[in-house]
Amino acid sequence: MSLAVLLVLIVVFSFVVGHLLQRFTSRFATLSAVEYMLVGVAIGPALGWSLLTREALTHLQPFFSLLLGLLGFVLGIRADKTLRSKGFGPAAFFASIAVLIGFTLLILPVLDWLVPLVASDSDFIIDKSVLRYSGKALAVHVESNSLWLALGLAACAVVSSVQAVRTLRGNRPGRVGDFLQACARASQITGIVVLGLVLAATRATSQANRFSMTVVEWSVAAGCLGIICGLLFTLFIGRENEPSRIFLAAVGLVIFASGVGSALGISPLFVNLLAGVVVANTSDHADGVRDQLDRLQHPLFVLVLIFAGALWQPVSGALWLLPITYVVGRWLLRRVFTRIAARSVLEPKLETLRLGNGLISHGSLAVAIALNLAQRFPEWAAVVLNTVLIGTLVSDLFSRRALTALLTDAGELVVGLAPSSAPPPLGAEGDASEESPEEPASPEAGEEDAV
Repeated sequence: MSLAVLLVLIVVFSFVVGHLLQRFTSRFATLSAVEYMLVGVAIGPALGWSLLTREALTHLQPFFSLLLGLLGFVLGIRADKTLRSKGFGPAAFFASIAVLIGFTLLILPVLDWLVPLVASDSDFIIDKSVLRYSGKALAVHVESNSLWLALGLAACAVVSSVQAVRTLRGNRPGRVGDFLQACARASQITGIVVLGLVLAATRATSQANRFSMTVVEWSVAAGCLGIICGLLFTLFIGRENEPSRIFLAAVGLVIFASGVGSALGISPLFVNLLAGVVVANTSDHADGVRDQLDRLQHPLFVLVLIFAGALWQPVSGALWLLPITYVVGRWLLRRVFTRIAARSVLEPKLETLRLGNGLISHGSLAVAIALNLAQRFPEWAAVVLNTVLIGTLVSDLFSRRALTALLTDAGELVVGLAPSSAPPPLGAEGDASEESPEEPASPEAGEEDAV
């Protein structure tokens, strides 16, 4: 079977089967990412079948970049509403950044033990003594490759699913649910921004860097690229009002930004996130573009998960301990820092160590970040995808039960009653609805979901 025909069949599967599952089962069960990842594993080369070979997956790399770019653009074009979280924003971003830093510090020594890297392959080495006492010294020794890998895994670990909270609580009001959604939205933006900065930094420190640019210059260049792409859309779309042309212009923008970002070795997710933010704040057609992209949300979710599963390959030996460290470390850090962040915005009776249980669910964006890392660092692809995909699988096993117990104890969910509104589309990993904590959400609020 030719690669083109196979790709068409996979795309058709993602549209048709995904739509049917969403239509007939979304009111009765919450479908997770597991089903689609297992489909990807089944058609990929990991099981020894020839449906999707390693060579075929290599040829599909530009298509993967386009998928990632579309995900970033959809999230970016809704970021103006995402950032309005009724006073929860600072606390939500504090929790996400704290989890990111804590996870990086936790995973670095584990990576140093399980993934030994050759020092000569590193672009730089941090080797400093931080404490001396009685003739002994505490030193920090970090190689650049270990640092980038740790930050990349931390960017995945920090992400939580908005859709999981949104589906379960529906339109029921409640400060705990609002706080959890704000934390999940902040985690998604934090994860993409960190991914973009990490990939820009690797370009700056790479021994093959031909542009002689510093880390700051590469980071600024990556940001400016996204901003310029967004401004180009606003400039050239003009007064066009035809929905189909607006949609094509938006897709063309994403293709261009993804191609340039991939060519420069920086993240299509990051570049298109910024482009989407600019379009949302400068273009009169932002609402039209947002409406047109709604049709792509679920197929994008499905395709990313299928191809991530297809790229998965098992690791060997002690590397199987990485997913365990990933899951346990992420859970503990979420519990600790979510509670600390909640102290400044929630009433004392609502503060509980179990608040972090509401953010266990990973969502599709973490898998997308892992896919981007696997593209950029093929030598780490097996480690990254094995860690994140298994982490997503394990999280999905108990995240819904933990979230249900948390919202029930907070008085924001009555077990046995259906949500007060239909759940958002599967894979809608963001939530642009900004209902006030004091007022019930409107029935239309659930329509403003983004990846």
